[in-house]
Amino acid sequence: MSSNVHSPQRRAVVIGSSIGGMCAARALLGRFDAVTIIEADTLPTSPVGRRGTPQAWHNHFLLGAGREAIESLFPGFTDRLMANGGCVIDPAWDAANCLLDGWASRSRSNMRMYFASRPMMELTVREFVSADPAITILQGARVDDLLSRQDANGYAVTGVRYRDGDGQLVDLEADFVVDAGGRGSRASAWMKQFGIELEELTLDAKVSYSSRWYKWPTEDLPWYRFLTTFPDPNPGAPDPHQYLCSVFPIENDSFIAVMGSWGLDMPTDNESYEAASRATRTNEFGRLLAAAEPLSDVHHTRSTRNIWRRFDRIDAPPRGFLALGDAVCAFNPIYAQGMSCASTGAVMVRDLSASLDPGSAEFPKKFYARQAEFLKGAWALALSRDAGYPQATGSEALPDGFRKRIMRKTTWPIFQFVSQACWADEVIHTHFDRVYNLQETVFELLKNPRVLAGLTRYGVTSALGLSKMPPAVAPTLPPPDTDYTELRDQVRGREPVRV
Repeated sequence: MSSNVHSPQRRAVVIGSSIGGMCAARALLGRFDAVTIIEADTLPTSPVGRRGTPQAWHNHFLLGAGREAIESLFPGFTDRLMANGGCVIDPAWDAANCLLDGWASRSRSNMRMYFASRPMMELTVREFVSADPAITILQGARVDDLLSRQDANGYAVTGVRYRDGDGQLVDLEADFVVDAGGRGSRASAWMKQFGIELEELTLDAKVSYSSRWYKWPTEDLPWYRFLTTFPDPNPGAPDPHQYLCSVFPIENDSFIAVMGSWGLDMPTDNESYEAASRATRTNEFGRLLAAAEPLSDVHHTRSTRNIWRRFDRIDAPPRGFLALGDAVCAFNPIYAQGMSCASTGAVMVRDLSASLDPGSAEFPKKFYARQAEFLKGAWALALSRDAGYPQATGSEALPDGFRKRIMRKTTWPIFQFVSQACWADEVIHTHFDRVYNLQETVFELLKNPRVLAGLTRYGVTSALGLSKMPPAVAPTLPPPDTDYTELRDQVRGREPVRV
């Protein structure tokens, strides 16, 4: 005898329509019939910044792990992003890199980096989400609290209470809630309601940076599409020489120029920004900006503190709830790790929910453990740069002393040494690229005997003056466009790169 009784629809709620939030919504559809995303902002229909994403005006690019995660959740994302104006470059061929001793040499590789503005990346993902009838976005609504119940097994989250566009409180019941609310997440306060004190690790190196959007010049267009200038690590150097300077290509034949520093005052208006660009370590950075057409005013940020809320250390997290992305671990944005960590976390949600009920007590425990294992590598990379500065504060700041001074002096030289070793050794290059793209941890890199042997070999060769690497070109000169692919391949003992 057939039954006309249907099981009720299972609904999940996601707080925040960031890239991490939209990825989480798609990830949950394997277990839930419908997902509602609650977003405080009114979302733009064109690639422009919005209040809830203050970093949108600054440089972004997707690390390899993040792009792969988004692509797995939204097949066709990469092609759609390129169709929307994004660009892809060979970082060894299309990038001008000024290291501590000057401009590095140029050669072709099989590696690729994908670029677009943060608003364009968000808009592209939203195109997929908007076409999915199972996902609804409530705009102009802000979540005030979690709905919950307590039973013999502890607390379970049963929905959210949000304030709609008219200011009215609305209770929305749900079988599962994901907090992808970013740095402004209220998860710590919500956990206190359940008697949970979240442990927080913090490090604030007082990093600030200023960005401005430009149109590429139509005349004397440079050969590169991505430019980076290392800061002078000498604290006695002129302030602009201590800036990390970058040019990030984005859609519509445009780029974002950024100058950042650790502890220094940065320009916040157009006139001082242009003046500072002409006083940096290279003549090229200021020359390019002077030749390009500004598309925006200067955008400045100091919101760069690293913070890790250790949900993985909660003994009994509430059922039916989890947090991911910046709501758990927010990095100094200058390292471009946030979107990739959030989207990778969403993939973990999808994969774990394929075999485990999200409403179970085991689900948040296992998810937070997996997420923490992934975050450890990204966290180590961020702290390796930020921890050595004298102005750094927080639970992870190093005490004044020898270790801190050594880290301050060696951070950028070590990065340069490894970068140069990559030129001479393809294995080092491959693994270093994977670490940079969060596809491998720095701990795995340091345990790889082949990588360690290669670094040692390069160090000895360089110290003996036997390195065949082309000499660096002075920062005051234009970045050289000479093709050293054949020489590099000879040094590596491999067949030439096929493009």
